[in-house]
Amino acid sequence: MIRASTKSKNAGKQSLKRIVAKKAGALTAGDSVETAGRRLRDHDANLWPVAEGRKLVGVIGDSNPDWKIGGEGHDPKAWKVGEIMSRELVFCYEDEDCAAAQRLMQERGLRYLPVVDREMRIVGIFSRAEIETKADCAAGGEPPGNP
Repeated sequence: MIRASTKSKNAGKQSLKRIVAKKAGALTAGDSVETAGRRLRDHDANLWPVAEGRKLVGVIGDSNPDWKIGGEGHDPKAWKVGEIMSRELVFCYEDEDCAAAQRLMQERGLRYLPVVDREMRIVGIFSRAEIETKADCAAGGEPPGNP
């Protein structure tokens, strides 16, 4: 598991729970790789959560998995997300602050980051755009650089 870590208490910091986008849903292991590729491109993402119910179980970490599978001679409609997803979980907890999420996103070169509760249920997806547009978050740490 790779997650943000907050070394100090979040005193005076904005928690992710209060600002995270809840609009974009996770993929499932049963979704087609074609669906995953479309979702990643629609959101200009290089990482997207995969859930079983609401629980985070994996991530897709390639912005064009369907093109890659298709380029290898396979049908992206027939391949399932569960066959290619990474089980190395990359996420932040909802009670962590923006600075922790920013650090992890910078370290990994991510534009999106799943946010989970302490039972690993997905509560939303934090985006680089949110860091740039939310004053509470931008004040919490250095703005991320471009990957």
